[in-house]
Formats: sequence, C-alpha cells, structure tokens
Amino acid sequence: MLIVQKLYIKDFLRVFLILGLGISLLFSIIGFIDRFDELMPGNPSVFVLFKYIAFHVPKYLSFVMPMAILLSALFIFTQAKSRREIVAIKGAGGKINRIMSPFLIIGILMSLIGFFLSEIVVPVLSKEISSIKKQLSKKDSRIVFREGTVFMKGKEGAVVRFALYLDDRNLARGVSIYKYDGDGLKEKIEAEIAHWEGRQWRLKNVNIFNVSEGSSIYKEDMLSDVIESPKILQKESLKTEEMTIIELLQYEKRLHEAGFKNNKLAVDIASRFSYPLINFFMIILGLSLSTGAEKGLLQKILHAKPEGKYLSSGGIIATGFGLIISVVYWVGYTFFLSLGYAGTISPEIAAWGMPIAYSICSVYLYRQIPQ
Repeated sequence: MLIVQKLYIKDFLRVFLILGLGISLLFSIIGFIDRFDELMPGNPSVFVLFKYIAFHVPKYLSFVMPMAILLSALFIFTQAKSRREIVAIKGAGGKINRIMSPFLIIGILMSLIGFFLSEIVVPVLSKEISSIKKQLSKKDSRIVFREGTVFMKGKEGAVVRFALYLDDRNLARGVSIYKYDGDGLKEKIEAEIAHWEGRQWRLKNVNIFNVSEGSSIYKEDMLSDVIESPKILQKESLKTEEMTIIELLQYEKRLHEAGFKNNKLAVDIASRFSYPLINFFMIILGLSLSTGAEKGLLQKILHAKPEGKYLSSGGIIATGFGLIISVVYWVGYTFFLSLGYAGTISPEIAAWGMPIAYSICSVYLYRQIPQ
C-alpha cells in the first residue's frame, strides 16, 4: 500500500469517527433530554444515566453511518483535489482508481460493521435500555415476548399465554389462561383464537377445565376480561429493533405456518439485509463526486462546457450534489418502505428497489472518474 493511501485512509477514518460518533452522541443526548421526565422519578445514578446515553449510540450510529461515510469521503478527497494532490498523482503516472481501491475494501467492511451493529449490538443494547426504563419507572414487567409467543400477568392474578400473537390484527392463537386461588391452580381455559373487540377479548372454541372439581365444559365462544388490552401488549412487547434477524425469521416462519402474513415484518426482514449495503455505495459516491465524476454527468444534464466557471468550483458542486442525491435516496427509501408496509408493493421491491437503483447510479459515477 502506498504512503499516500495510508494517509488518506487515516484521515478518512478520523473524520468518520468524529462525524459518526459525534452525531450519534448528540442524538442520544437529545433523546435522553426528551425522556428526562420519565427517567428522573427513579432517582437514577450518574452511572445509570451514562449507560442509558451510551447504549443509544450504536443505534444512532447505524443510522448515520451512510451520511458520515459520504461526508468523510467528500471532505478528504475534495481537500486533496483543492491542494492539487490529485493532479500531482496523475502527473507522476498514478491512477486514481488504484489510489482509491483500498476504499472499496473499507466500504465492504463498513457494510459488515453496519450489519454487525444492527444484528448483534443494537438488539442486545435495546433490551438493556428497556430494562433500565422499567427499573427507573419502578414497574415490574408484566409481559414476556419471544418469537410471537406472549406470556403475561393478567387481571385477577391470572397468567395468560398466547402461542402466537399478531399485533397488527389484535389477534391471538393458542390461548391459555390459568386462574389461581389460595390453594393453587383453580381453573384453566384454552381457546383456539382470541380477538379484541374494543373492550374485551372474545375467545372462540373454548375448553374450560375446573381443576378443583375435575370437570370440563366446551363453549363455542365467550368473552374474557382477565386479558390485558392490546395497548398494554404493544407498549411492553418486544420491538422489532430488539430482535435479531434470526428471531425475526423464526417469527415469520411461525406466522406462515399459522396461515398469516405480516407485510411490515416481511419488509423489516428484507431491509435488514439491504440497509447495510448503503454504506458501500455511499463511499463509492463520495469518491466519485470528490474527484470530478459529477462534471461529466452535469455536462450532460446542463449541456455545459468542461471549462465553464460553474463546473470549476468542484468542492461546492460535489458536496451539494452529493447531499442532494443522499436526501433523494432517504426520501425514496422511506417512501418505498411505507408502500411495502401498506402491501402496495412486495417486500423485496420495498427493501431493495432504491438500493439497487442507487448502486447503479454510484457505479456509473465511479466509472466517470477522470484518470
């Protein structure tokens, strides 16, 4: 590896860490301030507050990584171009693509790091954050959620189990309700399906077992007032960001086996694979725009001459053009995800449509880098 490559890599990583960690820490502090009133009643120690802020940083870092990568690449190579370093490299017989080749490897590593953050670090720390919130609110967790199965403390001391819970439909399958008295288990209720009707859950195909009497009866349907409302379930159940891709896939498999389809879940799973790739193409875009690749495209769009004054202010054009493309990407990506959640387009198109289009654009600009 050439000395100049090592210097560019060192500068790139330094700027990326400053931007990525700085912005992530700022967002984490803002989030803490926003929830200050919810956390303070628990009289948390400084260490607990520090953990709360620090545990949010990886989550925000996974979000801001693409922008930090783009801005870092733009900054480093735009500065190099303004100092005529690119001209010197060309004059010495060097190839720009060769100088930038290590950054393609860095882009791949950044995508892997993004995947590692979203699949390993963020789910673990999100669960820790939820634990801290519950500890500070001094409320015992009443619900345990895992891969669609729900265990909860119901009303009147009952224990409730949903073998499969669909939060988007307020529907549960494989319902078991255990009622206790001073002597232990008093009654067990099993139902095939439970559906929320606004104020109570309606159970269907119900078997009621009276443990003390050793008898059982069957009912086609009945209302139950011991199960908590879906609002409580949604508030305390495991969030998507707290689940790894394996847990999401297992949850989706159980839904398919039960004959259900959750569009939002399918889109979230697909986006877990497509989202980290943004980092790789962001670095390609940053390299392309900072070394003059945008001039060829702008010439075609604006029918301008290469020596025009407008195109000579490369740093401003590169940064502005890059940010515009980034904003367009984020808006388009979010819009596609929304269409996928609504079922308007398939989950695959929702998650991969913009990244594929974006990759084509990035590769095209990279090929336009003047040698």
